Amino acid sequence: MGSLVETLLADYKRHHGSLRNMAFWAVANYRFGRWADQLPPGLRAVGGKVYGAMSLFVEATSGIILPREAQVGKDFHLIHAGNTKIHPRSVIGDRVGIMHDVTLGTTPDGCGAPTIGNDVFIGAGAKILGPVKIGDRARIAANSLVISDVPPDTTAIGVPAKILRYTGRPAGDSSAPAAVDAQARPSRSR
Repeated sequence: MGSLVETLLADYKRHHGSLRNMAFWAVANYRFGRWADQLPPGLRAVGGKVYGAMSLFVEATSGIILPREAQVGKDFHLIHAGNTKIHPRSVIGDRVGIMHDVTLGTTPDGCGAPTIGNDVFIGAGAKILGPVKIGDRARIAANSLVISDVPPDTTAIGVPAKILRYTGRPAGDSSAPAAVDAQARPSRSR
């Protein structure tokens, strides 16, 4: 129980220390559900009922679905509460931040769910579908549709998402101009 309380306190602080933040309640209910699943059979049944009731409350008030069957790492952060759907077979690494209106789901054939690496940021409205792998430290831009793997240290942007390296150029595209650094721009004099 001590480990659960410590984890919940850390989640509470990460979610702005507010009991009104429904993102905190979604993560707290997920952590409770995982914990209750490890209890002896009689207590597991009671814990499962509490988890189920809280899941309905969280979904009704925030639109967040974060099932206890998903694998979520340490320091997980739902940055904004609202309409986030995570498939039960999803695997999410450590220190992942997810904005609102995000879906981690399967494709119509249901062949698999996403695996998200460590230190990943997923922007508002992004959809990551199927058995894709998102590499460590990757960034998924807002409203992007990711249906193929995203390498580490890259940004995926667009519908369907294209991969950008840190230079701002599409991966493998040497013809695209490099991103202009604001510090390197010549100053205008009048």
